[in-house]
Amino acid sequence: MNRSLLLPLITLSAVTFSSVGIRAEEWSRFRGPNGSGVADVGNLPATFEGANTAWKVAVGPGWSSPVLWKDKVILTAETGEGKRAVECLNASDGSVAWKFEVPYHPHKQHKFNAFASSTPFVDAERIYVNWTNGDAVEALALDHQGKLLWRKENLAPYVHEHGSGASAVVADGVMLVRCESELPEGEGGGTSCLLGLDIATGNTKWKLPLPNSKNPYSTPLVRKTAKGSEFIMADTTSGFFGVDAATGKMTWQHNPGFTQRSVGSFAYAKDIIFGTMGSGGGGKESAVLKLGADKPTELYRLVMGIPYVPTPLVVGDLMYLLGDGGILKCVKLETGEEVYNERVIGTQGRSTKYFSSPVAADGKIYCSSQTGDVVVVKAGPQFEILATNKLDGPINATPAIGHGRVYVRTDTSLWHSGPRPSLCPE
Repeated sequence: MNRSLLLPLITLSAVTFSSVGIRAEEWSRFRGPNGSGVADVGNLPATFEGANTAWKVAVGPGWSSPVLWKDKVILTAETGEGKRAVECLNASDGSVAWKFEVPYHPHKQHKFNAFASSTPFVDAERIYVNWTNGDAVEALALDHQGKLLWRKENLAPYVHEHGSGASAVVADGVMLVRCESELPEGEGGGTSCLLGLDIATGNTKWKLPLPNSKNPYSTPLVRKTAKGSEFIMADTTSGFFGVDAATGKMTWQHNPGFTQRSVGSFAYAKDIIFGTMGSGGGGKESAVLKLGADKPTELYRLVMGIPYVPTPLVVGDLMYLLGDGGILKCVKLETGEEVYNERVIGTQGRSTKYFSSPVAADGKIYCSSQTGDVVVVKAGPQFEILATNKLDGPINATPAIGHGRVYVRTDTSLWHSGPRPSLCPE
């Protein structure tokens, strides 16, 4: 790939990373620490102009979000006709450290989807990816040098309405793989399921059959309980539910009769989860649940102004709902009381489509749009746009935060914005 350094890098003395930064491991999955979208880091820029942008590199097509591990940035991308790759970049300058490329069989998908839409999950030993290949689900694991450790093809059949996109999640030695889709009777009907794979071997540890469902695209969360870890997820026919990571047994279920599709993932804080369901232009169904030892309690529901694709964001006691049409709604997490409801205006003087999920750090909320704008909103009860930034193409991927930086992927590029700190050692 053609890569060029746009601007001189900031000197190391510009920031004391050890006092304000986070270790890159904390952004090792879709939306960072357990999918929260929030990082504990300071000194992040609101504008990406001038010295605030250290580099920009070309990347292949794909809507997977970048993830971070120590001094590396990892993403997936289409690399040629019928080829895609897991790619590892050096965080210092965006150069390619290694690339693991495999062929794939194309399938039907939505015009906004891609064959590299699932975000990797990274831990100290491996990099995990799940995606669809032809009419089946597959998963693989690499080591940190890009060597294939295992690959499991044809895990389950998959019917493609809009393609696939749920990202990898790992807990307690188990990789969760979603295999839910609308399978007609007589053509594999009844084979929707969840699979728990052993992270060391890829072998199936458990299988949980589920009713057929509209294809979900939401990425599960992990909840730690007195009994271990559970995956929390949603789909149309099963509603919201938890699954024990060790056994694959459903631990609880909240199913009030949802009819829409699960695309955005859950917001989760203070043992409260908020999820939405929707279709077409926006979110239409939701529930806010208080989780306990057994069955959760529904606190309230929101109907108006809820997102369909972007995942909600919780910062402190406030929850931010970025609607697909560009309206940012702020409510009190525990009650749903509205704090404000404002339009996020981009560089063209109007709002636009938002498919990327907002992320937050340093008192700033980063909202990335289909027209290539990154609009930075001040976190807190008063709505204020701090800056608008125009990048080089549409943004569907969700930004990553780490190394004292913000990483934003457009349709053609990966941008690094922020001062250059010393990176975590290997």
